[in-house]
Amino acid sequence: MKSFIATSAALLSATGALAQTYQQSAPFELIVQQPPNGKYNNQGLAACHEGAAIEALCVGYGSDQYQLNTTSGQTVAPDAGTPGTLTYALPAQNANGPINVSEAMSFYYDPSTNVALPLFEPSYTNVHVAFDRQARMNIQSSVDDTVTPPKYTQPRALYRWFVCETYYSGYTYTALTWALGNAKPENPSCQSVNVVRKFV
Repeated sequence: MKSFIATSAALLSATGALAQTYQQSAPFELIVQQPPNGKYNNQGLAACHEGAAIEALCVGYGSDQYQLNTTSGQTVAPDAGTPGTLTYALPAQNANGPINVSEAMSFYYDPSTNVALPLFEPSYTNVHVAFDRQARMNIQSSVDDTVTPPKYTQPRALYRWFVCETYYSGYTYTALTWALGNAKPENPSCQSVNVVRKFV
């Protein structure tokens, strides 16, 4: 019995040591970067209305503030940053007055296009992003399907952000998108961009 108790205590101690630590970043803005003569260079990304409690990341409307929620103990690509959940605090009202509702970013996929539309909305799914040493937003992957058979790789950072004219649920915006795969977006309006974090 004493041996069982001692073993249990050791396991609990080890579990505590391995427990993940959750962290929320300070608020920041997201800024589009292109070459100096780029159409969208240095423009902020604002949360624009795409439906009830649904927002895209749009240019031309100023900037909003976002946060990144991360956990410790992850395997990450070198110098690419720790992936986490990008969130936006949606202003709302309840019976007691104004409140902020935290929404996570996910991707909307339409089979007719090869770009995904990032959206903030109430959802149980989300896309993890990270910020590298140059503050550039990336998505990390450990799958390589450009070879046969597809294989697992060490995590690597991908930068496939584009600003495009988008359509979603009756709304048309110039918004941030993500190219699916390494092919050029078929949407002719799309321009390649980087997205950088700027703390406020």
